[in-house]
Amino acid sequence: MRPLTLYLRSRQTAVTTAVALACVAALGGLGQTADTPLGRVVLALFAVTIAVSVAATSLAGADPALERTTAVAWWWRRAAHVVAIGVLACTVMALAPEVPTAVVARNVIGMTGLAALGVTLLGGALAWCVPMVWTVAAVSASLTSRTPGVPVVTWPVQPADTTAAVGAAGVLGVVGLAVYAVRGPRVQ
Repeated sequence: MRPLTLYLRSRQTAVTTAVALACVAALGGLGQTADTPLGRVVLALFAVTIAVSVAATSLAGADPALERTTAVAWWWRRAAHVVAIGVLACTVMALAPEVPTAVVARNVIGMTGLAALGVTLLGGALAWCVPMVWTVAAVSASLTSRTPGVPVVTWPVQPADTTAAVGAAGVLGVVGLAVYAVRGPRVQ
């Protein structure tokens, strides 16, 4: 078998991709029923978060310690895997025409970076916690306050033209990608 095939199979990418797509389809159906722009953004945000969170479990193999002992350069495979998750999530979310593309792209970049950080800090089994907790906190803060929250914290629900929100998502995306590519998943 080819190394790429082995890599993808060892991480169960087919299963995680199928589950992520099913979750996005279900939330996409709910998104059609939202009658406010914020409601559509929140449902799209949860769709992105769930897709990225489910796919993040595939960022760690069955034995991360084994990867560290091989002579194979893993960093580029890790980086490509994170980018592929982001591209898949962006492509699927492009099917939601009610939400601005800039908001979807920003949220995918930020959530993918958070998921990569989650794998590095918590391991593959708990990687989903980081983007999910951030999403719930941002949505809760935006729904309980009459004034917009701090854009650096509530970046997923900010308007598309909020510079601080775009910057926060970009930094999280780049840092998450770099840290995961260099360090890899947490060894339990």
